[in-house]
Amino acid sequence: MKITPILLCVLIFISCNEEKKTNHTSKKKIEKTVNAEPKQTKTNTVVKTKPTIKKTIFPIEGTYVIENDDAACEMTLMLSYKADQLVYKLTTNTRTLADKAEIELNESKDGYYLTLKNIEWSENEGTLDDEGEPIDPDITLPTEIGGILDKNQITIQNTGNVMNYYVKIEECNAKYIRLIKK
Repeated sequence: MKITPILLCVLIFISCNEEKKTNHTSKKKIEKTVNAEPKQTKTNTVVKTKPTIKKTIFPIEGTYVIENDDAACEMTLMLSYKADQLVYKLTTNTRTLADKAEIELNESKDGYYLTLKNIEWSENEGTLDDEGEPIDPDITLPTEIGGILDKNQITIQNTGNVMNYYVKIEECNAKYIRLIKK
């Protein structure tokens, strides 16, 4: 049986109550032993470690190009690591944006949720009532675009529906933006 500090204190308490003795000196000694911290040795050595990039289930870095037939909707997304931070560069036919990106393993652990930071949505009316009017007229535009990252493809839902109206990237009129790794 392994005796933990808590179990030891309980055993000591029971033992003391059974014997009806109160020996304060030995009790303090035992408490000090139970609560004692391990001795730490002082060293002058500083260990420097090289930053490591998190291990991923498949390669994420690369260039992803839009898959569509609409010439007005040109889009390229480059993902890379810079100083141990995932970053993106999004280029459309009207603008170029670059900042940090984040990935999070999905529930089935076969892909990632991708978040591109500091991209303000083009439009967002949020949830709409039965007449098609925004329920919250003071809603602010989100500044993150999320998508799903599978081995060689990123899918972003670009527009909402009649109950939740939004447009994330107005340069592209597609409901879903599919970017294929080249």
